[in-house]
Amino acid sequence: MSARCLVSFHAHPDDEAIFTGGIILRAVRAGWRVVVVIATSGEEGAASGWVTGDLGSHRRKEAIQAASVLGVDQVEFLGYRDSGAASAAKRDGRGGASAALFGPLDQTSVLEVAERLHRILVDERADVLTSYDEVGIYGHRDHLRVHEIARAALLGTVCELVEATVPRSVLAATREELLGLGLDPAVWPPEQLERIGGGRDGEVLTLELGPDLPQKMRAIASHASQVVEAPEFMGVPPGAFRRVLAKEHYVPVRTLDDRLGELLSACA
Repeated sequence: MSARCLVSFHAHPDDEAIFTGGIILRAVRAGWRVVVVIATSGEEGAASGWVTGDLGSHRRKEAIQAASVLGVDQVEFLGYRDSGAASAAKRDGRGGASAALFGPLDQTSVLEVAERLHRILVDERADVLTSYDEVGIYGHRDHLRVHEIARAALLGTVCELVEATVPRSVLAATREELLGLGLDPAVWPPEQLERIGGGRDGEVLTLELGPDLPQKMRAIASHASQVVEAPEFMGVPPGAFRRVLAKEHYVPVRTLDDRLGELLSACA
């Protein structure tokens, strides 16, 4: 029997390490083949002053470095342009020049991208696909698109699907803990909790990273142009960011013969 295969589908470079670094490390340690597929090059990310040239090209290199840290077998870039968090009218002002092969992901047909992802799933004989929950974890337009694309790409495959999420209950508990340690409530407003993740705790599987956390953090640090310099992420202040990253949360969407359970319990 050939080795199992995990395909981890993401919107931008750095998403793979932040949201699924733990499950990737678990798969690698269990002997699975791991393929990371990234839809865009992240041209509309934070343009750090020390980065010269095309930001998208730089971020692709960061993704390859992060993949090396995680032990990923292959990285596929689909070549769509980062849609950005701003409106379409403003998106070109932040990312500058782009070497993207195709237009913005949010303006591309879901079926077009899904067909390309589907081909990867078939060629790789993928057992499990990771994507994002119905709110794209924190609402970014490209994350919402990835959610739609992944579900469409499954048709005609025998691949399981699991969607990364951040339960609001986890964020609320983390915030309360930090408030007890002296966090200024204004630094992390309670209304920010309603903009991230989902509230369906009963359906969520939690992966405790434990000793894998330092390696995940090294992979995240590979994306130095973005994460290292970020004053906050998803509205979560820096002091809470590492606590949130210490666990990963997944909603099982399509399970066939419990390959997902096999993966989550492997090498625990």
